[in-house]
Amino acid sequence: MNEHKKYCSSFHPDSSETVAYHNPLFPAYARYERLSCYPDYAAISHWHTDLEFISVKKGKMSYHVNGELIELSEQSGIVVNSRQLHHGFSRIREECEFLCIILSPELLGGNEWFYQNYVEHITENPSCPYVTLGREGWQTEILERLDRIYDFCENGEDGTDMTGVSYFEVTEAFFAIMKRLYQNLPAARPGRKQESAELTSLRHMLVYVEEHFKKHMTLEEIASAGACCKSKCSLLFKKYLCDTPISYLTKLRLRKSLTALLDSDTCITEIACEYGFGGTSYYCETFRKYYGLSPLRYRKMHPGR
Repeated sequence: MNEHKKYCSSFHPDSSETVAYHNPLFPAYARYERLSCYPDYAAISHWHTDLEFISVKKGKMSYHVNGELIELSEQSGIVVNSRQLHHGFSRIREECEFLCIILSPELLGGNEWFYQNYVEHITENPSCPYVTLGREGWQTEILERLDRIYDFCENGEDGTDMTGVSYFEVTEAFFAIMKRLYQNLPAARPGRKQESAELTSLRHMLVYVEEHFKKHMTLEEIASAGACCKSKCSLLFKKYLCDTPISYLTKLRLRKSLTALLDSDTCITEIACEYGFGGTSYYCETFRKYYGLSPLRYRKMHPGR
């Protein structure tokens, strides 16, 4: 799987994104990624029911969780809890290499009593939208477990695909990580904290953009999806995503276009029209602005279709 193919474009009933797991029947994803593979060195802000783990291997990365800024340095990381709006980026377009591991709580859901009393102690904890990972003993242990999960998800025990033993190893490591989080997070208060009206509005707008990115879209249409005015729409994108609505839309279109660019021989003109750019020159100009290369040059530098 290429680095750009992280998410598919479908949604769960709660509008969260679905994740392109290695095996659709085993909800785990683990890849070694680079920020330079994203438009303008910034991932698209998203959310899902899975927990997301980032472990920085080289360089540094800024990270947003529900609009809060966290700075991650080399050999540090972050755990993003279930249903939190998040993305990583570099303002100065500096390369960062990192592990991105996404694991569904469903992997630990074999016993309902255990799940409700212990797993949800973490996933339903409103006081912990994220946890940073540094040099403390239990945090270092989690980072080491993430390395182990990556090894088994990416290569399997025989260097090819995941095997039965690999699935056991990934699940065991996930259990160990959740155990450490359970031991070190504050107790969860009963019930899930009501999400702010701002985040709810923003989520609706992001879903609208995702579902209609191929067609011409105005700021007014995006704002309408979030039941707010244009100025409020722009304010929410700036506050939580550090971006404008139209810039966000453009980056999303670019990311989506990579599938056709890298996994097919479709001509650039067709790609430009298919992904909402209207014309070849505008697509090429925009692509070069965010990736520093022309689409054709990028295709040649990223083989493996």
